[in-house]
Amino acid sequence: MATQKSLGTYFDALYQITLRISSSLDLDAVLSYVTEETAQAVDAKASSVRLLDGEGKRLEMRAVFGLSQAYLEKGPVEVARSPVDREILGGTALQLADVTKDANFQYPEEAAREGIVSVASVPLIAHGRPIGVLRVYSGELRTFSEEEMRFLIAVADLAALSIENARLYDQMRQNYEDTMNVLWGELPA
Repeated sequence: MATQKSLGTYFDALYQITLRISSSLDLDAVLSYVTEETAQAVDAKASSVRLLDGEGKRLEMRAVFGLSQAYLEKGPVEVARSPVDREILGGTALQLADVTKDANFQYPEEAAREGIVSVASVPLIAHGRPIGVLRVYSGELRTFSEEEMRFLIAVADLAALSIENARLYDQMRQNYEDTMNVLWGELPA
């Protein structure tokens, strides 16, 4: 069973995550840090961030800590085939006590092979719409505490903000480049 940590531990982790998010525009590096720090803060085996694809049909891996390549290659996470992810994307934080025996978990056999037992998942929500899922994986049967779930929700909110800021920055940069190309293209040679 995971040890119960003090609230100060979660605040320290949130502070470090906030510093990393606010000091970098490299979204991959930020999300990689977030997954590692989150797993360690709640004494989990692993953590991941999956983002909805452009059509909203699949959750695509964007950052991961602690999962094997074999598990990552198990197949796509299709929202239509995953009642758990539909509920999470609807705004509900969930935990599953034993994913190896839960019919609502899309890949129970692969989870068992990976040594995953319990999973906690929270939605990534930006501007009132779901953009993905933050998940932590335990190698033992456990119930995540209320404090741990609140911590995961706070991390997910920060991660969603970081993702949206990175997307806005990329869009602004692309608009600037397009404008400069038009301006430079219109100048006489």
